[in-house]
Amino acid sequence: MSFTHLNVTSSYSAHYGVSSPSQLAATARAQGADALALTDRDGLFGAVKHVGACLAEGIRPILGVNLAVLDDAGKPNGRIILLARGNAQGHGYAALCRAVSAAHQNPRGIIGLSRTELATRLAGGQLMLLVGAESDVSRAIERHKYSHARNLLAGWKKLVGSALRAEITTHLSEPGKRYSLGFASKLLRFAAELNITPVLSNAVRYADPDGAVTADILDSARVLHSLKALDELQPTGQGWLKPSAQMHQLAQDLSRVTSRSWSRKLLHNTEQLANWAALDAHADLGWKQPVIPEAKVIGLYRPAQQELTERVFSAVPRLLPDANHSAVEKQLALELGVIDRLGFAGYFLTVAQTVKLITDMGVRVAARGSGASSLVNFLLGISQVNPLQHDLVFERFLSDTRTTLPDIDIDVESARRHEIYHKIFDTYGLERVSLMSMQNAYRARGAVRDAGAALGIEQEQVDEIAKQLWRFSASSFREALEQKPELAPLAKRITQDGQLDVLIDATERLDRLPRHISMHPCGVILSDGSLLDRTPVQPSGMGLQMSQYDKHDMDVMGLIKLDVLGVRMQSAIAYTLEEIKRLHPTAQGVARAGGHQNTKYIEEDGHIDFSKVPLDDAITYELIRSTHTLGCFQIESPGQRELVGKLAPREFNDLIIDISLFRPGPMQSNMVKPYLEHRHGFAPEQYLHPDLKPALAETHGVTVFHEQVLRMLNVMTGCSLGMADVYRRHLGNPEKEAALASFFRTSATARGYSQETIDRVWEVLSGFGSFGFCKAHGAAFAVPTYHSAWLKAHHPEAFLAGIWEHDPGMYPKRLLVSEARRMNIPILGLDINRSTGHYRVERVFESAVRPAPVIPRAAGTIRPGQYGIRLAFRDIHQLSEREVNRLVAGQPYESLADVRQRAGLSRRSYQNLAALGVFDSLLTGTSRADTIAHTQSMAHTHLPAKYRPGPGQLALPLGEVEPIKVTGAQLSTEEVVRTELDLLHLDVSEHLITSYRQRLAHLPITQAAELLHLRNGTEVLVAGVRIATQTPPMRGGKRVVFISLDDGSGCIDATFFDDTQQRTGPLLFSTRMLLIHGVTRRTGPRGISLQALHAWDLHQPETLPTAGYLDYTNRPQPTYRPKLGQAVPGGESVADLAKRMNAEGLDQRGA
Repeated sequence: MSFTHLNVTSSYSAHYGVSSPSQLAATARAQGADALALTDRDGLFGAVKHVGACLAEGIRPILGVNLAVLDDAGKPNGRIILLARGNAQGHGYAALCRAVSAAHQNPRGIIGLSRTELATRLAGGQLMLLVGAESDVSRAIERHKYSHARNLLAGWKKLVGSALRAEITTHLSEPGKRYSLGFASKLLRFAAELNITPVLSNAVRYADPDGAVTADILDSARVLHSLKALDELQPTGQGWLKPSAQMHQLAQDLSRVTSRSWSRKLLHNTEQLANWAALDAHADLGWKQPVIPEAKVIGLYRPAQQELTERVFSAVPRLLPDANHSAVEKQLALELGVIDRLGFAGYFLTVAQTVKLITDMGVRVAARGSGASSLVNFLLGISQVNPLQHDLVFERFLSDTRTTLPDIDIDVESARRHEIYHKIFDTYGLERVSLMSMQNAYRARGAVRDAGAALGIEQEQVDEIAKQLWRFSASSFREALEQKPELAPLAKRITQDGQLDVLIDATERLDRLPRHISMHPCGVILSDGSLLDRTPVQPSGMGLQMSQYDKHDMDVMGLIKLDVLGVRMQSAIAYTLEEIKRLHPTAQGVARAGGHQNTKYIEEDGHIDFSKVPLDDAITYELIRSTHTLGCFQIESPGQRELVGKLAPREFNDLIIDISLFRPGPMQSNMVKPYLEHRHGFAPEQYLHPDLKPALAETHGVTVFHEQVLRMLNVMTGCSLGMADVYRRHLGNPEKEAALASFFRTSATARGYSQETIDRVWEVLSGFGSFGFCKAHGAAFAVPTYHSAWLKAHHPEAFLAGIWEHDPGMYPKRLLVSEARRMNIPILGLDINRSTGHYRVERVFESAVRPAPVIPRAAGTIRPGQYGIRLAFRDIHQLSEREVNRLVAGQPYESLADVRQRAGLSRRSYQNLAALGVFDSLLTGTSRADTIAHTQSMAHTHLPAKYRPGPGQLALPLGEVEPIKVTGAQLSTEEVVRTELDLLHLDVSEHLITSYRQRLAHLPITQAAELLHLRNGTEVLVAGVRIATQTPPMRGGKRVVFISLDDGSGCIDATFFDDTQQRTGPLLFSTRMLLIHGVTRRTGPRGISLQALHAWDLHQPETLPTAGYLDYTNRPQPTYRPKLGQAVPGGESVADLAKRMNAEGLDQRGA
């Protein structure tokens, strides 16, 4: 007879369980088990994965939970197991969900249920309670209070009656310990005396004995003690998923100890309970059965399909007035037919209502992903992309081959995401809506910190190691030590320290184990009123309830998942539009400011309606081709700036292709180079077969998009586009690709294609694998990309203010300060009467109070009336939000005494504001140094409350209580910049590199602005602030490091290959100020980067090269010196570059 484990925790019991549900189910099946329970601690976090794993292994799933029992004071007093009744039409599972949710509702944050609450939950007969080795009964036995233990067990029986089982567990621990045979036998005796049915378990924490070590490390992390200090380690390593034979032996051992024939009875009772609890996934959980909110909740008073059809057709005249009506009707017939057959009409209407809910709040909304392929989504207002205009394929999103709900992802303004969540909850109610959760797993840094604490290693030493772990998993720690040059010093230390060597092993054990649950950044779950019967919930960090299930659990549980993703660029665009409207409250004013000839998209109050902005603005594409795209969505990274320089977009479809090409798949599969060669005429377009030209023409014969693969399969095999998408997913899957190859060859042969053509096309398809990109996704992303570039081209001041306000890009704000300098946009300093909590655009030298300070050293001359960007109080370090609000509410101020009296600042904040020159405009004739000295001499943290004016009272102009002593002392620019970096993380008065000029004076430094005029292969020295380091996946598998420097005149991108990484080591990841020796690499008419040969830390002047360094013959040599006609790695040949630049009338000095 097989044995069923009824108490099993998986790795989803954070800091407790070790093995994944799939590992546990596979082990159980290999042992011949018929069923397996999962009873994670405090929740059902791994329950759906457990059910899926059991179904895949052909065994019956059982679900339960391990919960704390709360005493009368609300404190945990032991733990119990609850098991849900199976084959009960979902009532047992629903009761389990509700019980778990209730356990998380304690306002004090303690997870658990009182005995009374448990009795109430058990009264319906849908749950079974197991009292075992972690219960209050066992704690009493452990303290040798046997009579009390028996009374506690009797109390449980009186409370819950027949819903009680005694869980008997032994790990063969030494006598007297909780998991010893003697301990288990006492609980068994008490159960027999009280006529309580006993069952056998092994309190499983790991699938095999090796997991005991990992369990000890997790225990250490959970209780915050080193392994030496832990009382209960796993000395016997017995808490594993033992096979039936060993569990039968334990039953016999218990019979021997108790002198009674318990063996057969224990095993029989256990299997009887297992049969009671075994679930039917479809009947009990609604497995793969989508559920949407009730019709009345989403405003439906007629059949959903009828409502959907009428809505989309009624929107056609408004949204597609010039479209080919025959094409529209044909596409809608296709889409509505699929939606009707799948029964998904209600789902689309639910999403549409939610989007309308958001847009009615005045929030920007944009769909992303394959949902942009749907004309229905476009006409419902879910997507802003017209799929007919961009030749998108609906079947990439949805077809008759799909059985689960499609994903429709929505981008919204990040600044209003929580507001949107609250609105959705208010609209649908707590019984129908929940946030989605996510499991945060161990990564290298977290794993090494917890492993180090477990081993008792000094925290400072562990922190030092953790800071060096960058972008690799904990499981590859030892491999990284061998391969990464920057880790060479650490690797050497480890070879000399045995404890550190053990640390590596312990760290690798923790890799990817769930660490804690948190709110998913964008997932919202919608259902009908049965939601809380289908998922347990707990409070999220923002207070709203969140499901314990993650995104991977949604489809099989039939839960509608909306990804309402807060995108900072959407907030930045919304802020920019508001700034434009504030500055120019008329259509004519906006048109003059932005140089707009067409004003159809500008409303009378100055609001710009982006839905009406044409996608063919020449100035916008000129900006993009210039590669000055810092701050622009999707096209600001070093690689993207290089790509747009090469590709030179001239229309919207070019942007779609650009965004789609710059993805790991296309980059790794070498799609970029042939596409560019064909686009610019450097190589002739080649098509695999004339029949495939319609599918491949837009990318000049290169297969880039998923949609192209669908069409190729459709043309050559005759399969439907829906089946073609299924086959596309099989590409790159070793288990399925062989069968697909056979089908492809047989079908293509039957349709008359030659063997040569079939071989060539299959080579492309099989090589494609997962490398392509969904064109619909590229199209959805291209919309905000174009909008951001349009705003930067026409309204740069407002755009940069929006970027600073919401910080959406990959670079620090300080680089955008340099960008403002490059664009000759004045940066207006912090001022007590002009600054607010936000970045604002204002006219220079126009002030209602006094002239406000303007940061000097912007490129060019600042003109009166020119617009500049005023810095915000919100970014001052250690200035609280309350202080910012009080500062702004009190404006204008007349004196320092006025500020002290009414703003209520702490002394530290007052001093920081003085150091940043916030008070300069109040103190004409007083230096900032004197103001700082004055604030530092203040005796009190702030004016006592009794001296502050009350509501409705006016402050008296008292003047300075403590006169400022004028000494004439002045701060150096270097001191000012250092203060700005400390308190703002910006160097606004002067670029940080300026203070290093003197130590670099002996070297021929080339500035970023000068690089574009240099020939390909020119050796240079550049210096600047490291603003970004990236190590994207590369086609060859070798690591390449890309570093971006800012030198005040622009951005410099340098590529470090393996040999240079060996020389430079940790500098690339830890050093702020760098000097780089490299060779110029032309990547297009407006693109240039460096192949790095060496790098130095500017903070270590003694290591810098000496004068004449570039003339030395023993310095590192470039790996290539291109000659005319020779290819540049990753780019085009010098000859081709010269040919193209000549054709486009460009300066050829770079060639």
